[in-house]
Amino acid sequence: MSQFDLEAELPEFAAEQGAANEAELAEALAELAALSMSDLTASEVTAGRARLLGAVQAGPERYAPFFGKLTKFFDLSMDALREIFARAEKESEWQPGPLPWVSLFHLQGGPAVAGFDTGFVRMKRGTPFPPHRHTAFERVLILSGSYHDSEGQYFGPGDLHVMAEGTEHALQMSADEDVFFAVVLAGEIQVLGAP
Repeated sequence: MSQFDLEAELPEFAAEQGAANEAELAEALAELAALSMSDLTASEVTAGRARLLGAVQAGPERYAPFFGKLTKFFDLSMDALREIFARAEKESEWQPGPLPWVSLFHLQGGPAVAGFDTGFVRMKRGTPFPPHRHTAFERVLILSGSYHDSEGQYFGPGDLHVMAEGTEHALQMSADEDVFFAVVLAGEIQVLGAP
């Protein structure tokens, strides 16, 4: 298998990471090529795959496919982003949100998002977020779970949802899993019909 073939088979997040460092990408591709020609047994490959999946499905690395987007989203380095995810693993770092099924994690973004409210939001599966208005723009990057807005648009992992100033809508979290997303908020969210 040529280096070109291996690059074509890399997942998008791996290609994004490698594009930042051509030398690392070349080294990784060489290692992958060597592995493809090794004498590993099927059980060794299966065990290695299970270890790899176990490592990336827990902790901050489970969101590695989004690290390239998140470094741009929050204007942070990869190291700073990993530190933030490590902090977010601690329940004590989270605050109650405006509704009982919403939790908030605040973080300090880089210069491009200075002055904005930046962080993560968790919402319990199957819950609604009532009709509301955005007083300024909000950007949301879905990391896990999904939701539909009142206009019938679906947003799932990897989707960017941009709401302009004056946008009004409601959200419904899907029932399959809790929703976790990154947010950059320029203004406030006003719940409609609230006293």
